[in-house]
Amino acid sequence: MTTESVRKIYQLYDEGKQIWYDVYESPGIEGRPITVEVPREVQQPNAVRAYLLSKGAATAAVEDRTKLTAAIATNAPVVRRAANTGWRDGNTNFVSHRFVAPETVEGSIIPPECRLVGASGQLTTAGATEGWGDLVRVAQHSTAMTVALAAVFAAPLLALLNRPSFALVLFGPSRIGKSFAQLVAASALGFGREEDLPSLNASQPGLLAAALGFNDHMLPINEVGTAQGPKKEIYVTLRDATYGLMNGQDKLRHPSWSGGGSGVASIFRVICLFSSEISPDAWAARNGETRDDGEMARLIGLPVLVAGHSTIFDRPPADLAGAALSAWEKEQFQRLRQELPAQRGFAFCDYIDWLIEDVEARTEQARSRVAEFEKAVGKPEMAPVARDVVAKFGGLYAGVLSGIDARVLPFDEKAAAQAIKRGCLAALSELPDPRGELRVDLAALAERLASGAVVDLDDCPPSRLRLIQDADGFHRSKGDGRTKGREYVFRAQVFVKWFATPLRARRVLEWLDDEGFLDPRGGRTHKRSLEWAEKQPLWPNGTRVRSFCLYLPNGLSDLDSGAT
Repeated sequence: MTTESVRKIYQLYDEGKQIWYDVYESPGIEGRPITVEVPREVQQPNAVRAYLLSKGAATAAVEDRTKLTAAIATNAPVVRRAANTGWRDGNTNFVSHRFVAPETVEGSIIPPECRLVGASGQLTTAGATEGWGDLVRVAQHSTAMTVALAAVFAAPLLALLNRPSFALVLFGPSRIGKSFAQLVAASALGFGREEDLPSLNASQPGLLAAALGFNDHMLPINEVGTAQGPKKEIYVTLRDATYGLMNGQDKLRHPSWSGGGSGVASIFRVICLFSSEISPDAWAARNGETRDDGEMARLIGLPVLVAGHSTIFDRPPADLAGAALSAWEKEQFQRLRQELPAQRGFAFCDYIDWLIEDVEARTEQARSRVAEFEKAVGKPEMAPVARDVVAKFGGLYAGVLSGIDARVLPFDEKAAAQAIKRGCLAALSELPDPRGELRVDLAALAERLASGAVVDLDDCPPSRLRLIQDADGFHRSKGDGRTKGREYVFRAQVFVKWFATPLRARRVLEWLDDEGFLDPRGGRTHKRSLEWAEKQPLWPNGTRVRSFCLYLPNGLSDLDSGAT
């Protein structure tokens, strides 16, 4: 129903910008009603008229000064525009991009402005949850698709379970369906086409803005390989994005940056779903680096191509093989591409409605399921990073089962649980073996220290001491009686070059420190720099050199106990 003149429909408080607006509805010059947000400080009729006209209001609608003055004076209902998506008001309300739940708060809270460039027009609703469910039922034939869908329904559970953000990288050769796995999951939110998915071709502030816009949601980011810069440097972008997004906090900014906001950093939780042709470790290797444990627990590589299969459908119908299987897979991809645009967006809305019906009970159930998964898949002998990966998949396990309970996911519960377990085991198989690497590196260290490049001062004539300036280091006996051992001093600069990556060099130093062999002790930091372990001792030629100093009570045999 159109209006003949301007009327104020509500008073809007933008929580992100911390600005009040009066929102007017007016006939537009194109014949359709328009809504215009006018800053609340603009109260004079002439100023309001000018503002409305600049936004496309029909001239005839604002000509009557009496009616315009009455509209300005109207005491309209108060509406709040949420600063971010996600849970609010003690986890009783939830804001998404296109809806607010429960229905009782609709009209008093509206979704935030979409912060993801291009997504504003791509996140839409179409069809119905039932039609979407019939379409994505095929995901049960793919571990990757099941895990991706689990991420959608696990993301709102992170805040309820007090779990941190994390990211999955679905990796494998091109044209096997990785992006389709992302798209199937993203369609629950409202994406309909692969080309609509965000990519890593974005700045760091842009990615943080995207995470804020997808707080308590799954955030799909297609094709790591599209990141800015040379291919060998993509890892740097991926690593920085990982720490920026998984830290769960936007940068502290000046209030002017957000157009009047408070400047207070915003907190978010998100599950990122990347796709890539190679694993995160392979990207790191291209840049001559090895990922550290903290990053591996935040950015989890998941291989999606199982031996014997040519696509992500690793659990196809048993009666299909050869050409018939290839034709079936092609048909499924084509069907998804054609029909997802008409079936999207409602599934996540229905799921949130189900969660809110009894948040406490469903949170407790999810917590129990996470513990159940960790008990079934975790092992006491696992390294901390492996246990952390299992915990992340425990959240996915709780998410997929919650989606089934909500009658949104049309999956068999047992089959879905098995898919999450398969995905977890596949991700664990990609983790490097730090203990194995440490054993190799300690053996390499022992070999270096025993070489002629590290001079034995106990067997070095005085005439050769002048050559110490060209040596990598020196060693000598130290102490007496039962406490007699060997002291090793070597240049900090050359030590790092003895190992494949700076990370592996740091692990060796940390092990030496833990064992009490490193001098000095107690100043260790968590930074990538190794300066905490450096000294400037007096070398035999009278110079002071940045060095690492060891004392091995039993000589090089002390290094044999490493990582056993």
